[in-house]
Amino acid sequence: MKTFPHRLLATIPLAWIASAALAADPYAGLSWATPGEARLDIGPSTTIRNDNHPTALRLYGGLRFSPEWSVEAGYGAFGHWRFTDPTPGSRDTARISSDVFSLAGRYTVDLDDTFAVFGKAGLALNRFRYRDSLGQSARDRLVRPMWGLGVEARFGDRLSVPLEFESFGGGRTQLGEFRQRKLEIGVKLGF
Repeated sequence: MKTFPHRLLATIPLAWIASAALAADPYAGLSWATPGEARLDIGPSTTIRNDNHPTALRLYGGLRFSPEWSVEAGYGAFGHWRFTDPTPGSRDTARISSDVFSLAGRYTVDLDDTFAVFGKAGLALNRFRYRDSLGQSARDRLVRPMWGLGVEARFGDRLSVPLEFESFGGGRTQLGEFRQRKLEIGVKLGF
């Protein structure tokens, strides 16, 4: 019987979180993001740029607790940058891919019935993968603070178009130096 008070105390915060989530207004969105550029060092003095501009998308969902405050979770699939060895006669290729998981608090200020500005701050888990035609591969990840700023145009009570800049952090990995910064435009739908 000694565990009863401990279980009750553990249940109280969970019940509070669940009731707050049930009282919140959910929303979901999909954004197209700038792909960014990548460089690959293939020797002590040779660097090559990516051959393509991958499609970068971000899917997110959130809970709006008040007109100002929301909590938002998202996943960004930022594509695969492809590289070709510029050495004459070489057929070596490589690719680097990246994605990100994020969790942030969002604060919104309404300018009028149609426009709002917002800021967000939280944490991002950045993942990077490398693979080349010689069979070599590597993976790495970074957990960094993230932030974003944006403006949102509203078309009714449930539909809006956000334009935002987000920085998911950066740093040195075994694959090199990375910075994840994206300019995004998309569609957000409230439920």
